[in-house]
Amino acid sequence: MQETIKYVIIGNGIAGLSAAQTIRKFDPQGSIKIISSEKYLTYYRVKLSHFISKRFEDEELLLNKKQWYDENHIAVDLGVTVEALNPDQKELQLSDGKKIFYDKLLIATGSHPFVPPVAGAQMPGVFALRTLEDLKSFQHYLENCQTVTVIGGGLLGLEAAWAIKELGKKVNVVEFFPYLLPRQLDEEISKVFTEKLQQKDLHIYTNTAVEAILGEEKVTGLALKGGQELQTDAVLFSAGIRPNLDLAKSAALDVDKGIKVDHQMKSNLKDIFAAGDTIQIEGNILGLWNTASDQGKVAGENMTGGSQRYQPSQLSTLLNIGGLSVFSIGDVQDFTDTFSTFDGEARYRFYAKDGILTGGVVINNMSKVPKVKKAVLNKISIAEELGAGKSQQEIVDGLLQ
Repeated sequence: MQETIKYVIIGNGIAGLSAAQTIRKFDPQGSIKIISSEKYLTYYRVKLSHFISKRFEDEELLLNKKQWYDENHIAVDLGVTVEALNPDQKELQLSDGKKIFYDKLLIATGSHPFVPPVAGAQMPGVFALRTLEDLKSFQHYLENCQTVTVIGGGLLGLEAAWAIKELGKKVNVVEFFPYLLPRQLDEEISKVFTEKLQQKDLHIYTNTAVEAILGEEKVTGLALKGGQELQTDAVLFSAGIRPNLDLAKSAALDVDKGIKVDHQMKSNLKDIFAAGDTIQIEGNILGLWNTASDQGKVAGENMTGGSQRYQPSQLSTLLNIGGLSVFSIGDVQDFTDTFSTFDGEARYRFYAKDGILTGGVVINNMSKVPKVKKAVLNKISIAEELGAGKSQQEIVDGLLQ
C-alpha cells in the first residue's frame, strides 16, 4: 500500500507539532501526515520530571486531544517508525509495511538520553527519562525504592530529584561539574543555591563522576571517582541528550553532531527540512523546548513556500523546586564584571562584558524577572555607571527600577 502526502513530518515532539500547526495556517488544504514511533499524541515532554511524584491520566500531558487533529485534517500514524528514506524518489518505507511519497519532508526525530558507558548501566534499576513510557516504568520501580540517585545537576536533573524527594525517598544528586546548574549559574551563586538545597535534605555530590553501577541482579549502589561508594536502589541519568540520526545518516543527509540545517531549516537535500533536538545550527545543538517550537514554526512556513529565517533568541530558564526559584538569562560564563545584591532571601546578579550586560540571575523574587530580562535583552551599557564609580548596589538598583 502506498500514498502520496504533500507534507510529511517524522516525529511528533514540539518541533513536529509546531510545524504541522504552521503548515495548516499557511496551507489550509494540503495533506499533512505526522509519523511517530511513540504511541501517544504530542505531549509536554518538559513536564515529565514534574509528574514523577503525581498520579495522572495520559490526557493531562497532551498538548491537543485527537479531536484537534481531526478538525485540522492532520493525519497521525502512531507507533510507526520510518525504516528507510529514499530522497531521490521522495519515498518513505514504514515499519507497518506502507510506502509513503512526499512533496515536502520534515525530519523532527528528536533525541535520546545520553547514558555514559559505565559498568552496570544496563542493569535493572537504571533509568533515563525521555518518554512517557520511561516515566511510567520509573514510577513503578520507585514503589520499592528507599534511596534514589540522580546523575546530573542540570535543570531536568534537579526537577526530577525534587519530585522523587516528594515521594518520601532519600535522594542523591551527582554532578560531574564543580557546581550545579553550570549552564545557568556561575560557581559563586551556584554554591549559594546548593546550600539551600542541602538544607532541604538533598544530598549533593559535585565535581565527581560515576565509575560503576553496583549490584548483582539489580542496582544496589554506585562507585564514584575517587573511591567513594553510595548506596542506592535506583539510578536516574539526566546527563544530556544525543540527536537521533540513524535515518538521516542512511539517507545521506549532511550530519555532524546533528543534521546540519541553514536558518530556513533546510537540509542539504531538496525538499527535506529538519528541526528540533535532531538538528545542528551554527555548530550548536540546543535541545530546548522553546527553540524546537520556534524551529518547527520556521520549517512549517518554509515548507509551504515561505522564506522565514530562524534567529536564535537569548536563552532563558526558570527552575522552581522546594520553594526556591531560579531564573537565568543570557551568558553567565563569559564576563568581565558581576554586580550582586541581596534582599532578604532574594538575590540578584548581573553579568557584563566590557561594560555591556550579557546575563542575569534572580533567586527567589520572580517579580523582578521582567526587569532583568529587559535589561539583558536590550544589552544595556553600564559603562557610564562604572566610570562614575557607582557601587554594586547602586548599579543593580538602577537596573531593577
